[in-house]
Amino acid sequence: MTHAPQSAQAFSELIDVLAEMRDQYVLDQARTADELDALDGFRYALQLVSEASELFVEGDPERPRFTSIVSPTRKFLGDNPDAIYHQALIRGDRSYRVTGRRDREAYISFTVHGPDPNGGINGPVLADLNDRDFTVAPDGSYELVLGGEQRPGNWVPLDPSARIVLVRSYFLEDPSVRNDPSAHVEIAIEALDDPGPAPVMDDATLAQRLRDAAAFLRATSTGMRVFGQPSPVPFVADEPNDVGTPWSFRNADVDAAGAVDIFYSSGNWDLAPDEAMLMEGTLPKCDFVNVMLWNVHMQTLDYCTRTSSVNGAQVVLRDDGTYRIVVAERDPGVPNWLDTGGHRHGTIFWRFLLPAEDPERPRCRVVKVDEVASLD
Repeated sequence: MTHAPQSAQAFSELIDVLAEMRDQYVLDQARTADELDALDGFRYALQLVSEASELFVEGDPERPRFTSIVSPTRKFLGDNPDAIYHQALIRGDRSYRVTGRRDREAYISFTVHGPDPNGGINGPVLADLNDRDFTVAPDGSYELVLGGEQRPGNWVPLDPSARIVLVRSYFLEDPSVRNDPSAHVEIAIEALDDPGPAPVMDDATLAQRLRDAAAFLRATSTGMRVFGQPSPVPFVADEPNDVGTPWSFRNADVDAAGAVDIFYSSGNWDLAPDEAMLMEGTLPKCDFVNVMLWNVHMQTLDYCTRTSSVNGAQVVLRDDGTYRIVVAERDPGVPNWLDTGGHRHGTIFWRFLLPAEDPERPRCRVVKVDEVASLD
């Protein structure tokens, strides 16, 4: 006799999804071109399991709590070494109180998403609010209310279909915030109407949570666009060694996990060991800017022991105020080198937060690594 038949079946289905991730994602030659892509893929799969367990299996929208979305050891959907992200499952027919304290953050935002039909966290943006729009006390503390009847002060409406709230805390610092063990974000969430202790887990509830976890795993693996294929998003360059014109999701009617206050620019690099890709231009006046490298699974490259990203506080500008950023496997002997860490290809990703004007498209070209130091 099986004591939990529904959960046993859902767990078996979860195992099947893991096999799909192995065979149809990690070992799919269209997705992984070399050994390093595959090794990254297996690590990525396990990190997705970690996220699926914490958010969908252990998450409770009746009694939500904020958990970290990504970290140096859990990377997915384009993580960021200059930000600390939080998540919580919520219900659109409930009300919640969020308390926090702003300290070193350059920017804080709250984005409410509806359900993702594919099972991920990329549901439609239903509401968004940043710290320029809500009141913060002199000591940095703040309180927000999500949902319920409209009220004065810091209030965010909840659509009945609300599923998840994402919190972005950006830091413009050197070293990057994820390399600073003293950095943290003070934030909490609670239901306004106390739901009481959590009920004892039952078979049907756990089975549904396991199926939600399985759906998330599919959405973020076999459901993802194959690296290098044309992107429907306009800020992505389709030709290698180039990036697209910076573009914002705000008012664009696109369901995505991206923040609506940010202009994004992205593309792929594909370089031989003796080649370097240069990105040049002028940074706009904005509250935050950074650029980083991802592998083919949309994970940041190693930023703990290598330099695979640079933000506005770290970038070294030239005498005329312009920047030159170099993507290469070998150190070219100049500032702003982004280390590919042995990856011959991957994604370049820019973020321009609340720019005063539309950012210019970075100018890109490929040269020999040994030539970089002698360029003007």
